[in-house]
Amino acid sequence: MALPLAQLRAATGGVFRSSLRYDGSDVRTLTTLTATGHGLTLLPRRTATGVPGTVAVPVTAPRVVHRVELVYGGAPVGAAADLVAGLLDGARDTGEG
Repeated sequence: MALPLAQLRAATGGVFRSSLRYDGSDVRTLTTLTATGHGLTLLPRRTATGVPGTVAVPVTAPRVVHRVELVYGGAPVGAAADLVAGLLDGARDTGEG
């Protein structure tokens, strides 16, 4: 997930100045731009950790929430049921379910 420029400026006290704009969501492009000094990005910890040329800084406030919803008519079966099971297991692992 990338933050809009206005939110990056607010998070950095207004010191972040852009000279390049990228409106995509390709993680490889985001990490490459960041690693070469062209910006900041907000990524999940497992994605941000270990990217050569970058430093991962944990965000502790405000709490960032990622929400996943499945809208399905009736009882989920097959792949939809597998997705539900995986989401429920993940929620239990994080104490959110």
